[in-house]
Amino acid sequence: MTLTHIKVAKDLQELTIHGSNAFPIALYETTLQVDRLDFLPLHWHKEIQFVYVKSGRVNYRVGADIILLEAGEGLFVNAACLHEAKPNEVDQSLLFCINVDPKFLGGHEGSVLTSKYVQPYVTNNRLPFVKLSGELAQAVECVAQLLKERNAFFEFQVWRALLSIWEVILMQSKLTEETIHASMIVQHERAKEMLDYIHRHYQEKITLEKLAAHVFISKAECSRFFKKVVGMTPFTYLLHYRLRKSMELLRDSDKPITFIASDTGFSTVSYYIERFKAYTGYSPHAYRKRFLVEQSNT
Repeated sequence: MTLTHIKVAKDLQELTIHGSNAFPIALYETTLQVDRLDFLPLHWHKEIQFVYVKSGRVNYRVGADIILLEAGEGLFVNAACLHEAKPNEVDQSLLFCINVDPKFLGGHEGSVLTSKYVQPYVTNNRLPFVKLSGELAQAVECVAQLLKERNAFFEFQVWRALLSIWEVILMQSKLTEETIHASMIVQHERAKEMLDYIHRHYQEKITLEKLAAHVFISKAECSRFFKKVVGMTPFTYLLHYRLRKSMELLRDSDKPITFIASDTGFSTVSYYIERFKAYTGYSPHAYRKRFLVEQSNT
């Protein structure tokens, strides 16, 4: 399953249901394309995630850290960590993302596997990510293939393979029970609050003063901190967020472009069209037409 147009709540928690209660694991084979702006936007979820880059190069942002993943490399992203992915200096990248409810590894709540080997490493404020290479990365790809092929007994095979990956990660001390510094916890929560504010008020006029006051810091600190954690200024992020919300409306509704421009916070239609074309390479009308053609061909 491809997953680039992710639905998220205003606090950026992903709304996709990954797997089922009986088998809480899901594979997403995702192509990130520069010309289509198919990126994995900033989001978080309660599941842990294993990533494998099949081709191309990917910049994976986890919190304030940017990890470059080459083809053949992978990544473990801990639960509840903000993350996003974009191609790195290539037109297209293919990656597997495997989202796993931690309870799948440990079995039932209270089991020795859960209490001793899973929960201490994935609860709030643990290390946010581990880069995977060599045999560990290849093992993640093998899990992806098992989930794609879904042959007889694949559930057993997936569970056994994930437990093996988890065991190696713990035995090699790649993931520890060490908690991140208290200041990092504060930064993580502050970032969520700032993003939540933008997402709740993007249709309105947002000023740096209002955003800074919302998290009780100065304007200068607000701008510096936001760029450090998100990778762009608050107003660049706001512009991109408005544009991506407008892209959703262009794809999922037949509302006129004048309405979409106003509804997503743009003061004039001409400015909206100008910024949309600079961001996507297409006018809103051409983008909608192309998306509908691609949908009809799938």
